[in-house]
Amino acid sequence: MLKLKIGWISLLVLGFLSFSVWYGGNGTPITAEEGARLLDRYEQSYGSPAEQNYDFGSNVADLISRDDGKEFYAINLETLKTGPDAERADRAYSETVIPLLFKHGGHPILVSERTGLMLGAYGNEIDRVAIVRYRSLRDLMNMVLEERMVEGQKDKFIALEHTEVFVTRPLVTFVQVRLIVAMLLIILALAGLKLITIFSSRRAA
Repeated sequence: MLKLKIGWISLLVLGFLSFSVWYGGNGTPITAEEGARLLDRYEQSYGSPAEQNYDFGSNVADLISRDDGKEFYAINLETLKTGPDAERADRAYSETVIPLLFKHGGHPILVSERTGLMLGAYGNEIDRVAIVRYRSLRDLMNMVLEERMVEGQKDKFIALEHTEVFVTRPLVTFVQVRLIVAMLLIILALAGLKLITIFSSRRAA
């Protein structure tokens, strides 16, 4: 029974370590050469800056020049279009983006709708706020260059009247994904140890 318990705990520890390495957040910066290749691929997929109706390419070029390889949060301020076509496109874009986010170590932190105004006036133009965690700028670019993402851009612009996105680095955050996973694994470990004890006792009897 002791060996079985040790094996069970070892398996969960290995699982947590594997998840922690995959979740990342402290990788190597994008080099100038790599950045040039990524931007060239981006232009091939989405067109030159003059052909785009948004300035992602020029903004991400600036981010690449200052990249530190670490995780960051993207704050999305969205003004939605109305009507059934826009709603269908919004759902379709979400179905494209969410799996790709998880594939590249990212995930939504918060998605919320505006319900009122406390200060200022710009908030009146915003319908939805989304905060998204990216494992690194490299992961963001690799996600953007996925074929499904390129194809899904049409749904984004059918769904959104306007969007503002800016990058932030958390100074204080209570969103601790590794801690949450560790706590869940501890609960699973205790439950597993209890089951092993019960089954072993029944077999001994």
